[in-house]
Amino acid sequence: MTTLTDVQFHNVRFCYGEVCAVHGVDFPVASRKMTLLVGPNGGGKSTLIKLLSGLIKPQDGSIERRSSLEIAYVPQDFYFDTTFPLTVGELVLQGTLPREIRPFRRYSAAQRERAAQAVSRVGLDGFEGRGIAQLSGGQLKRAVIARAFASSADMIALDEPDASLDIDAAKELYSILRSLKDEKTIVMASHNIEAALDIADTAVYVNKKAVVFASPEDLKTALKGGISIC
Repeated sequence: MTTLTDVQFHNVRFCYGEVCAVHGVDFPVASRKMTLLVGPNGGGKSTLIKLLSGLIKPQDGSIERRSSLEIAYVPQDFYFDTTFPLTVGELVLQGTLPREIRPFRRYSAAQRERAAQAVSRVGLDGFEGRGIAQLSGGQLKRAVIARAFASSADMIALDEPDASLDIDAAKELYSILRSLKDEKTIVMASHNIEAALDIADTAVYVNKKAVVFASPEDLKTALKGGISIC
């Protein structure tokens, strides 16, 4: 069976001044699969996520995206003005808004239903009316992922969404992502090798260059319990 490709990197290079974050990057991102990026700090994972999402452009090479592909980007750190009275339900509803927003437009019943389903999928039923300032770190990350899932995006790109989460919160997050990957393409950068590789379909080791492994299990074996390949 032919595997569809959402994004293809072609010999991509990106540098911050004289320091090259990544170079010679050449790999595909399969549709409706989870691609996991692992590697040491400073290896270029976050840069690849930003390149993939279109937040920065390659200085050499090219990135080919499937026609009409929409990508939702979830950064590692996000900051909200906790004095602003925004609820979980309102945050997720924002994800259903089209790119061109008409003033005074009201949410449709279909948008509200899509948002409600996204809230339920991430296990936040009953939290719709709760202010974002009242959420734990794990709950807030789940709400932001629900916002991305409620959108029309075909792909969700997550930059270390498990960072700073405790073990139980991280397990909940992985369970959610496992359930979403049949509906949307997921690309995630993570340091949690054991847990993240267990739910991935494709594994890419990133340390300036990108090496695609035949299976996540092969990469887990190559890492030998560490984060660097000797």
